[in-house]
Amino acid sequence: MSDLIGHLLTAGTAVISDVFDSMGRMPLVLDINLKPVNASMVRFAGPAYTIEGRAEQWSGGGDRAKLGSIDAMPVGVVAVWSGTDARGVCCFGDLLATAMQTRGCVGAVVDGGVRDVTFLRSCAMPVVARYWTPAQAIGRWRVTASQTTVRVRGALEDWVAVEAGDIVVSDEDGVIVVPQSLLTTVTGRIIQWAQVESDSRDAIRKGMPLLTALDKYGHL
Repeated sequence: MSDLIGHLLTAGTAVISDVFDSMGRMPLVLDINLKPVNASMVRFAGPAYTIEGRAEQWSGGGDRAKLGSIDAMPVGVVAVWSGTDARGVCCFGDLLATAMQTRGCVGAVVDGGVRDVTFLRSCAMPVVARYWTPAQAIGRWRVTASQTTVRVRGALEDWVAVEAGDIVVSDEDGVIVVPQSLLTTVTGRIIQWAQVESDSRDAIRKGMPLLTALDKYGHL
C-alpha cells in the first residue's frame, strides 16, 4: 500500500481530482477553509485514523476517550479529526501533537481548532486545521468515537464521509480523500493520467496551440 500512497502524493491532489471526474465520480475534496498551520509543511498522505467529537458540557478531568484514541494510533496514519459542531475550542495542542508525532502520525487534518500554534509550526508533523484558538476543549467538547466513519466539511458538497483506512492526501492545492476500495483503480489511472499530462505540458511548452492539445490529449 505504501507504494500506491506514494504515487498519489507524487501525482498531487489536482490530478487525483481530475481522475475522479474522469471516472464520473465526485472528487472528495475537503473544505477549502482547512489551512496548514505551517505553510511550508503541507504535503503528506496516509490511511485515515478517524476521530469524532461533539460539543458537550462536562466535568471530571481530562478527555480520556481523546487520550486513548491517540495512544492507539499506529504508525503512518493521518489523524482525521471530525470536530462536528466544535466552535472556538481546540481539538488538541502541543502535548497531544507531540504524542501523535511520537507514535508516527504523518499528518493531521482537523475540522475544528488547534492551539499552541508556535509549537505546531516547529513540529515535524504537518497539521491542517479550520482555525486556531487559545481555548481548551475540556468541559466544552470531547471525543465521542474513533476509527468509525466520520463527516468532514467538503469543498464540492457540504460533507464528505471519511472511513477509517481511506487514503488522505494533502498538498499545496488542498486535501482530498481516496476511498480505500478505490485505491488500486485510482492509482492505476493516475499513473496513466500523469504521463498524458506531462506529454501535453511539453507540447504546449514547444508552442502547440491549446485547442490542438485538447484534441490530441483529450483534456487540459
